[in-house]
Amino acid sequence: MRNVLILCDAFPPAFAPRMGYLCKYLHEFGWTSTIITEYLPKNVYTNLEGQDVTYINFYRSKNKIIQQLKYAFVFLADFLFDYKSLIIKRKAEKIIQQKNIDILLSSSYRTFPAFAVYQLKHRHKIPVVMDLRDIIEQYPNNEYISKKLFRSEKINRLVSKILTVKLLRQRNKILKNVNAVTTVSEWHVKILSAYHQNINLIYNGFAPELFYPQIVKNKRFIITYTGRIESQEIKNPALLFEAAEKLSAEKKIDIKNFRLQFYLMDEKSKAIIYTFAKKHNVTDFVDIFDAVQNTEIPKILNSSSVLLLLANQSTGEKSPKGIMGTKLFEYLAIEKPILCVRNDEDCLEKTINSANAGLAASAVEEVEEFILEKFAEWQKNSYTHQPVNQEFVQQFSRKRQAGLFAELFEILG
Repeated sequence: MRNVLILCDAFPPAFAPRMGYLCKYLHEFGWTSTIITEYLPKNVYTNLEGQDVTYINFYRSKNKIIQQLKYAFVFLADFLFDYKSLIIKRKAEKIIQQKNIDILLSSSYRTFPAFAVYQLKHRHKIPVVMDLRDIIEQYPNNEYISKKLFRSEKINRLVSKILTVKLLRQRNKILKNVNAVTTVSEWHVKILSAYHQNINLIYNGFAPELFYPQIVKNKRFIITYTGRIESQEIKNPALLFEAAEKLSAEKKIDIKNFRLQFYLMDEKSKAIIYTFAKKHNVTDFVDIFDAVQNTEIPKILNSSSVLLLLANQSTGEKSPKGIMGTKLFEYLAIEKPILCVRNDEDCLEKTINSANAGLAASAVEEVEEFILEKFAEWQKNSYTHQPVNQEFVQQFSRKRQAGLFAELFEILG
């Protein structure tokens, strides 16, 4: 067995399916993994048994005020001298001294911990793969910054601009000095190709042992969404709520049997959905739940009639770009009709059409027609099913993608 040392910004039980499932399957391809990551408090995944994981808690404190002060300190220290990368690099040095590491892999949401891996490469002469799940350019309004440090929006915007310049310069410097890059969509490949010649497209995907179709009859017609909503600019549910309001007012659906269900990861997401539901007078058939463990999601999806994918048009200069999250591929594997609002007119629409998986909608009328069609199917059978292109969908298996990573490791190591 050969060894890969993975430095990533998140790992299960936090929401980190890409690296979590990679490590789960890698041993089947002749690789063992050691992981160093930041500790994150939100546990939506079960721990992966048998994984060698070191968690670093940068903000440990039971006191909320002290925790906020630590966040501000770490933010500033990280901006000035890459504090978090320094800490994670020290942990990695000890492991490299103990084990024969063949490959270094960083997986980043922004840049951390890629800089630490870049430094380790130069010191130990170990090949590096840089995995970029998300990049700054895909966000329309700096949504990659999850927290606001200041009450003044003007100061927050200034800090965001300064941070963006710093992160992009650092990332692009690292990109030019790694052995290979992996990323998640054709759009990401296009953008990153300006900084590195060896860009490998490895999509996000689904775990085949969890996500597969089952026929589950239900007494209600349910449209389901799971996940989070970063902002309305990235995920805009307006067309769905407009259609639901109109169908309800015209009595084309029986609202006693019709539900819009949202399993949401944070309060911001809940507030967005509640605001739309109230605005369009559909709160009577909208259910908002907390996020659930990943092992519970397949049952929820299989019990649904339509699976909702939230997006937005990507053609504008300040529109979201290239976002193909895990949710899309898990939906595909369940073989239920997918309703994407709003149509991104790019990679999501292309994938949904190629998979014969449902509709990427650009108009309210399209949403109404789609819902009525699936509602009629549910009335007839008590369930719905989407005859997807199974050969196309199977390419997104997490196990297959672990094999692609392993092939890349073999070439470099």
